[in-house]
This record gives sequence, C-alpha cells and structure tokens, in this order.
Amino acid sequence: MKKIIPLLCLAGMMMLAACSNKEEADEKNDGKIVMSAAQFTLTEEPYGEETEVESRAAKALPGTQTVDLGNGIEAEVSIEREQKEAAHKATRTTDISNQHYTITAFKWGVGRVGGTLRGTVSGTGATKTFTPDPGTQHEIELPPGTYTFFCFNDKVSDDGSFNYTIQQADAAGALLDYKTVTISGKHYRVNFEMKHQAARMRFELTTYWDITGIKATASANNGITAFTYDDLMSNYAASGGAVTSSEFGFPNVTTEATNYTYTSTSDYGYFLCSFFNGVQTASNLKINFTSGSLYGKSLVGKSLPLSGFPRSSLMRNESYKVKIKLFYSYNYLFQDGSVSTLAVGRKAGKTAVAAMISSNKAMALTDAGGTCNWSNSAVKQNVVSTDAFATVYNDMDGFNHTWSAAHSASGVAHANDLNFPAFYQATHYTPLKPLTAGGGMLTSWYLPSIGEWKLAAQAMGGFNPASLTTWPNNTHQAWNDRLVKVISVQAGGTNPVWGSGLPSHGWYWASNEHVNLASAFHVIFYPNSGPHGFGIYFAANPKNLNPMRVRAFIIKVH
Repeated sequence: MKKIIPLLCLAGMMMLAACSNKEEADEKNDGKIVMSAAQFTLTEEPYGEETEVESRAAKALPGTQTVDLGNGIEAEVSIEREQKEAAHKATRTTDISNQHYTITAFKWGVGRVGGTLRGTVSGTGATKTFTPDPGTQHEIELPPGTYTFFCFNDKVSDDGSFNYTIQQADAAGALLDYKTVTISGKHYRVNFEMKHQAARMRFELTTYWDITGIKATASANNGITAFTYDDLMSNYAASGGAVTSSEFGFPNVTTEATNYTYTSTSDYGYFLCSFFNGVQTASNLKINFTSGSLYGKSLVGKSLPLSGFPRSSLMRNESYKVKIKLFYSYNYLFQDGSVSTLAVGRKAGKTAVAAMISSNKAMALTDAGGTCNWSNSAVKQNVVSTDAFATVYNDMDGFNHTWSAAHSASGVAHANDLNFPAFYQATHYTPLKPLTAGGGMLTSWYLPSIGEWKLAAQAMGGFNPASLTTWPNNTHQAWNDRLVKVISVQAGGTNPVWGSGLPSHGWYWASNEHVNLASAFHVIFYPNSGPHGFGIYFAANPKNLNPMRVRAFIIKVH
C-alpha cells in the first residue's frame, strides 16, 4: 500500500503545535521563503504487491520455457507480473520503515541552493518524528522561483555538488525522487513519491519432492552495475556488466499437498534500474542454484535461463514472480504414440498416458478399474502354469498371455472374457487421454507378466534384477519407491506404491498362473521403509478369492 510520511510529523497522526505552526511557508523580511520539513511529504511508490490488489487478475505472460538441467531434472519456467497494489490517498497514512533522508534544491543556471536537509525518521505510530542530524540546518531558505527538489535515502551516494550514484549492491533499498516546483506566496507543498531504483523478482518453486536447503541467486550477464544522475536529470551514466543478486533461500517445505506437490516461494532478488533504462537485456537473466538437491540429484551449479519478460529492459518498481516447476526427467508415452520427457511433451501440448519401462514397453499411469479377481474359478486356465523361478521371473510375454488364444488353456483368449476380470479390466483400460496414435503404432493394453513388472521396478525404481535369484525365499527386494511415485504422479497419474489407504493398493496382478492352479502371480509395490518397508515383492495368491488391482501395460511397435 502507498506509504506517506511528512518529514516533521506524520500527516493526520501528530497533533503537535510545531507542526500546525509550520503548515504554511513563512516569508522573511528579505523576501525568502522558509521551507521547513512540514512542507515536504514522502510517499513510497509501491512495487506490485499481493495485498489490497486491484480487481484485475495478475497478467500471466505468454511462453512457458522448458529447460533440461542435465542431471536428471528438467524445468518448466513461466513468468507473471505481480498484482499491483491499489493507490491510496495521502490521508491514509501508515508506518514506513525508519530511514535517513536527504533533501536538496537545485535552480537552473545557479546550481544547488538553500543548503541541505538531513535527518532520520524514527519512532512508531503517532510518535514518529523527523530528527535533523546534529549540527545540520532545520530548514531551507529560498527566494520565490522554480526549483527542482531531490530527496533520497542513504542507499544513494551524493557527491555534494552535482551527482547522485547508486550501486547494484544497494538495489534493494535505494529510494530517490525529484520534483520541479514553483514556490511563491504562502501555500504550497512538495510531495516526493519515493521510487525504488530496481526491478524485483521472486521465485516460486514447485516440485514432487520435499524442498529442503535450496538456495539460489539471480544474475544477468548484461545488467547495470551502477548509474549516476545529475541535478539536471538530463545527463545519465550507467556502468554495464554482469550483476548477481544476493543469495536467497526457499523456505523448507516437507508436507505434501493433496496434488502431491511441494511449493516454496523465495525472497525477492533485485536488479538495478534507472528512470531511463532497466536491466539492459532481460532475456539474459537466470537463476543459479547454490545449494540443495531434488529427486536425489544435486542442484548445485545448475542454472535456469529466464525469458518471457514483457520487454528487453526491466524498469524500476516492476515486480515479477517466476514460477519454476521441476520434474524428475523420465521418458513417457504420450497419447499420439510419441515418446519424450514430460516437460518436452507438455510443451508440445501432449498428455502422457504411460511411463516407459523399456525401449518399447510402457506402464499405464493409473489403475484399470478397482480391485478384482484374476479369474472366477480355480482351474487351469493358462497353457503354461508353473512356479519355476527362471521361467516366471524372465517371462516378458504378458501381451500374448492376454490376447493370444494359443496361451489359453481353453483356446479362447482371456482379453475379452468376463471370466477373467483382471485381464478384462486391463484390456478395457481408459487412459488419461484417448489414444490418437496411428494404426499399428501401439498394441492394445494388456495384463503384464512378472518379468515385465520386474522391468518396471528396474526402470522406475532402480531395482536390481540380479538381487533376486530364487523363490519363495527373499522375494522382497530394495528399490526406490519414492521415484516410482514421482514418475507416476508428476504426469497426472496415481501412485502405485502401497500406502494410499485404498483397498489392496499396491497389490497388482500379473498374467502368470501358478503351478498350484488355485493361484496366480502378482507383485506388491511396498515402500522401502516404514512399518511395511518390504520393497518390491513378488508373490502368488488365490486367483479367485483375493481381489487385487490392475495396471495395464502397452507396447510401442514403431
């Protein structure tokens, strides 16, 4: 909100006799006008704020950028203007941070005149006052005429005669304004609208992993390192070069939102601008991570270029929020049959439907229906029924177990037979978006085999297939269940790992039949830690008495 301060007292808040006595300028016998602090007010021109905003919504700037950090993480970056704070009348005064101000006067053809007012605004509420520095003047005396008045805080360097200089190191705090005013008679006031000399930006980080210890800087290869104004405000000198903001942190966020995300917004970074020119080329701005990690990958030394600003030069008092969404880099199958990482596909307007588990096989991102039995009877129903470890563990032919009549003991494929609920649900799976791939690009959905579940655990969760050499002993093995979850949910899918509270969640049928004809094989996606920290679990259970869940798989033919 707009903040206003009379230098001798806060308007409407101090009722001191000294203030009322100085509400009008005094004219001395020599014709000069005495300007006390009461004739000057300071209003801080706000950045775009998020409180007391105007009715219009924040304007989202076009163009989401996709950036590969090169370490298994990729980003979507978008930029939006902060909502601008509505202006307030001068009578709506509020506290402003205590600061030290300097006021000078300049007359064309003469130079600086009338001396200098220097003092500190301090205190709180109605007791806030302007106290002149010891040994300095308390008023400016000027003959009637036209003058340019300057006001600035201590982040602005004054050479005492003609020039005002601001450094990038002071970009966050520098305030300066000037007003050209004709003074005569007894009724006038100089109102300074103290202007920030920087554009500011902050960063909203959204991930699918808890955010802890992440810090960064913002930088520009071609920015303004310092600039100088003069009293004429017609001569301007800027020093260009690489600039870097101070390091800022992202508050730790360890509680997952309902959409599986973690979101943290940083402090502001500031870039020096001037009345006439801003950061010289906004497209060379970037964020540089200095500490922290995500998805088990270090962010240190990784940078994201920032483009999408509305102009090549950012101007002072502009305020932006840069939204960064960081994904775990993984290949997906999209509805058109293409394969790419998530950010690349999303940039092209595509929807992921399955996570690739090999060069040509993919696992659906959501379950196919609810829990169901493998079949409706406990008799031999596959041509091959076995518990031989090597045979089952290395079986990669779930497609034919589902769709081929030659793999069915009855000579009729299980795919469309309602007597085989797990197979039927898999083949009638509805993906996140209907498939539009051309003919022959993809197979139909099917119930995966144990070997294909092994592939999924290896590709998505880092499971080591060689760690399991026999069963029934030691059939649960370590893996990275967190990444399995991330790969699923960041693409809009559901977490297949046990622990959601849904019936039999994490228990998934395979297409293999056990030698005990009453049972069929399945996997359990247990977490790797906690009370049920069994990892990936290979098992068999009664096929017509133990309802489990179904995840369909699909093959990319070409």
